[in-house]
Amino acid sequence: MKILLFPLIIILIFFFNRLNAQQMQHELIEASSDNKAAEFFQINNFSETQDYFAYDLIYQRMEWFIDPRIRYIQGKITSYVKIHKDGLNDIEFDLDSSLVVDSVLHEGINIDFSHNINKLIVHLPESLSPGAVDSVSVYYQGEPASSGFGSFTQSWHGNDSVPIIWTLSEPYGAMEWWPNKQSLSDKIDSIDVIVTTPEAYRTASNGVLISEIVSDSLRTMHWKHRHPIVSYLVAIAVTNYTDYSDFLELEDGRKIEIQNFVYPENLETVRNLTPVTAEIMKFFNELIGEYPFADEKYGHAQFGWGGGMEHQTMSFMGSFGFELIAHELAHQWFGNYITLASWQHIWLNEGFATYLTGLALEDYQGRSGFLRWLLRNRNAITRLPGGSVFVSDTTSISEIFSSRLSYSKGAYLLHMLRWILGDENFFNGIRNYYEDPDVANGFAQHEQLVAHLEAAGDTSLTEFFNDWYYGEGYPVYSLQFTNVASKTEIILSQTTSHSSVDFFKMPVPIRVYNAEKNDSADFRLVHTKNNQEFIIEPGFQVSEIKIDPDYWLLSVTDAVTDVSIIKNNGEIKIYPNPFKKKFTVSVSGEKPVQEIFLYSAAGEKIERSDGSQMDFNMSHLPGGIYFLRVFASGNVYEKKIVKY
Repeated sequence: MKILLFPLIIILIFFFNRLNAQQMQHELIEASSDNKAAEFFQINNFSETQDYFAYDLIYQRMEWFIDPRIRYIQGKITSYVKIHKDGLNDIEFDLDSSLVVDSVLHEGINIDFSHNINKLIVHLPESLSPGAVDSVSVYYQGEPASSGFGSFTQSWHGNDSVPIIWTLSEPYGAMEWWPNKQSLSDKIDSIDVIVTTPEAYRTASNGVLISEIVSDSLRTMHWKHRHPIVSYLVAIAVTNYTDYSDFLELEDGRKIEIQNFVYPENLETVRNLTPVTAEIMKFFNELIGEYPFADEKYGHAQFGWGGGMEHQTMSFMGSFGFELIAHELAHQWFGNYITLASWQHIWLNEGFATYLTGLALEDYQGRSGFLRWLLRNRNAITRLPGGSVFVSDTTSISEIFSSRLSYSKGAYLLHMLRWILGDENFFNGIRNYYEDPDVANGFAQHEQLVAHLEAAGDTSLTEFFNDWYYGEGYPVYSLQFTNVASKTEIILSQTTSHSSVDFFKMPVPIRVYNAEKNDSADFRLVHTKNNQEFIIEPGFQVSEIKIDPDYWLLSVTDAVTDVSIIKNNGEIKIYPNPFKKKFTVSVSGEKPVQEIFLYSAAGEKIERSDGSQMDFNMSHLPGGIYFLRVFASGNVYEKKIVKY
């Protein structure tokens, strides 16, 4: 790389002279299955500091020279800040130590700075007071480091003959290629992205393309974005792009442009795949609220990676399948307009985008497509017994971006909340969360979402989130049923796949069928304790029962058994009955006894015998009514007994 440094320095001098000549007045505006990849990398030790709260980053003008044939970046970043801390002398940026800072200018004059351990500290010529607005320009260059999912990556396309450089900064990679505040507490209120390249190449980025100028064999493209944006969503991709646009026309006559930057060799193929984006956007508009960046654009930029990344207003796409298009588009609402406030709660981004993908699939393919999608995700989650949606180790990219937990299980949590709250309450809660001014264009805490859902459903969800979000695993259900006259008696039991949760209290959907399967009925069993008994009256003799046939719950069904309970037929005798301390069970005839269970009147299991024990000492029990259930010769016999 060093052999290329001399010609790059010459280009850099030309580049900055040219940018200064073209500099325009800018406005200051005050005011985050793609399954990111199966590959994971070690990350740096990054953490936010208290210095982040000393100032608000209100504008950044990013000016870069990039030649995709060379993995190198040269840039000038002008940052406008509003001061919060009294007597502020230093402004802190995140910038990887592998990049070289040539100078920092304040009002056109070089000022002191220090750059080490991935922190760039700019020393202001005089201290500033709260409310003051100031700016500095950082000139830098170098070959960026690469961690996470690539950060700053050079690859090739067109039979490996055409270079591309693209960025993907989530979660901690922004500082590896430009000086910024890598924060989940402060969005940049407004940005301009200006990239100069050799003439053969074009740049895709955030916002609206306001100029594209070719001169002296160089091309400069200027993108303007006037919405708050978190640093990890700022992105550029540079190659020999061709572009075209699709449009969504709104009812009031406005049009939202969907601008696609694609490789020339894939133009005709991709052009046939992207129009569905407008249909999905229309569905999300109606379900949640209007696309939050409708006054600018949405778009796709093809890049050299297997998944996709939801860069604000322009997702970078490794392919153009329906689910990937839907997922990255959904992020514009949840992830970009509302961004997670901590990587521990990544489900606020990925769980939402994954579930909205499923809902878009249902809108596009119908109910059967949605059920297949649910089953696919449920199977992916239950292939292992544990795992929490809450991310305990935010230094682990593999834990943050677990496709099984952050994506699929996060989506299933939303699906189960919808089942618990009902459609109207659930979607009202989600829309209220989206419209909450405390999170709009900013950052959301997990607790803020929970509060909106609880308010919409007028209920507490504490136990649900303790079990399903912080806890691990899922319930494994078994069910026994018997028909007695016009009623069906059910015993619903549960074990859990992981010891962190001893019992999942859930409303469990069942569907019962008659023998001919030409009649069925649905019931909702509110399961609050193990071995709980229910009585239903479907209006026909039940021949079969299915637990959760429409996949509302993240669960596994172990067994559903039809047992014939014979009550008080004289073949089972208990004496004495009533009893004071002890009783004995007697089975007439030659009926081998497999198991004997003693239950309280509330259905709680008290005692079990494997059939070898027929005498029971229950002197410790309080007086009352109990039920004895005896499994013998394939039948189940039940008798009521009384202790005095």
